[in-house]
Amino acid sequence: MIDQDAKLEELQRLRTRTLSDIARLRDELHAEIEPASATDDDSADVAADIYERSKIISLIQSMEAKLHAVDHAISVAAKGRYGICEVCGVEIPAERLEIMPETTLCVNCASKLEQGIRRHQILASTPQTVDFYEDFEEEADDADDDI
Repeated sequence: MIDQDAKLEELQRLRTRTLSDIARLRDELHAEIEPASATDDDSADVAADIYERSKIISLIQSMEAKLHAVDHAISVAAKGRYGICEVCGVEIPAERLEIMPETTLCVNCASKLEQGIRRHQILASTPQTVDFYEDFEEEADDADDDI
């Protein structure tokens, strides 16, 4: 059985480190923005600056998502349910919790969730085709029937 208090302390330390990493990345982003504003002469330099900024922004977004997961895991641990899958109720293997202490799902449930998210993203990005002529063809057929 997992020592809930010890895990809660570990998660709180992880939260502090994650907040520190986010602050460091934001400082780095701010430092990247200032030089680009001062000298916008060379388009290659501007492109490199934009690339660096987008990389940092992406890292910040990833760290913020991790922070959200850590906060959720802290709330689960505070209820004494850390290490138990929130979906199916099985005990999450210690190896998984070592690698991803912020997880609240077993591998099986996390995989199903990811598949569902991917499926939704694919469906959302697939353009829906509408056959506008279909309505006109039906109206033409109806008109022919009336004659």
